[in-house]
Amino acid sequence: METVVLNDDLKEKFYMFIETDERITSLHTIKSYKFIAEKVFNNYDCISKDTVRAIIKRYNKRTNVKAMLTKLNDFFLEYDINYNIRFRKGKKPPRKIPDILSKQELVNILNTMPSVYRMMISCIYNIGAGLRISELINLEWGNIIWDQLSLNNPIIDVNIKNSKRGKSRTIPMPKESAIALIQYANEVNVIGASGYPEGGRIFDFGEDSFKKDLKIIDDRRWNYEYVQHSYDWIVYNIFKKYFKGIANKNITPHSLRHSRATELLNEHDVPIKKISEWLGHSDISTTMIYLHMGNKNDRELMRKIGGV
Repeated sequence: METVVLNDDLKEKFYMFIETDERITSLHTIKSYKFIAEKVFNNYDCISKDTVRAIIKRYNKRTNVKAMLTKLNDFFLEYDINYNIRFRKGKKPPRKIPDILSKQELVNILNTMPSVYRMMISCIYNIGAGLRISELINLEWGNIIWDQLSLNNPIIDVNIKNSKRGKSRTIPMPKESAIALIQYANEVNVIGASGYPEGGRIFDFGEDSFKKDLKIIDDRRWNYEYVQHSYDWIVYNIFKKYFKGIANKNITPHSLRHSRATELLNEHDVPIKKISEWLGHSDISTTMIYLHMGNKNDRELMRKIGGV
């Protein structure tokens, strides 16, 4: 087959494929694939050798179009469509690193927020080396190992389950966050007979009322749409309202993970391997992209190296 016709039926099947692909667990990835696919299906009648070249030339400077086309290859294979998209080898464009916040900048912003918003942002920033937004949305009271908390052991573990690419990890949470969460649990009345918080998701974005019929029919698709709805809520109600006033910085939800990882490296000398584990990265080279190496590192390295 030399071409594949791009029509509405194929687009809907492709969207269903990426939304239900258990290998894709990141909300950002699904939204990115659909965003690029929408442009491709709207502007091209078919996939062919020539149109693939044109699509990459037109969109690749602003989007990761090759990743979407690679996923389209997986879709063709799954649906027995006899076509394989091939790419010319070329240089990868440099990856833009998001702006980051200093801890003091973040504290100043937190002080302007309602308490529940402050709790959400604190959890994103404080737990491990920073949570993904989808991890915050899916975080449950039972994921926190509450019986570890004591005067002698103020740092407790949090189990992050089925995160990106279906992986799980256990990461530490500082006592300040644990105490604040227990206070919040008292406010929302989820302290159980054990004396610790119990129940489902910690933060509620209208879970009980969100698309009830869909939840009965297709729980996986409901969960995807609920996380998307919650993510959009966080961006609109918190980031666009409270983070937009920082001069010369575009702070996104992902910026908090970059900020936290950079703080751990530059201010607390946490080993990069440990930061990578806490972030949930499978490759330490991904962690290196995350980190803003400050002048302190240069000075510390030179102090150790010395001279003659």
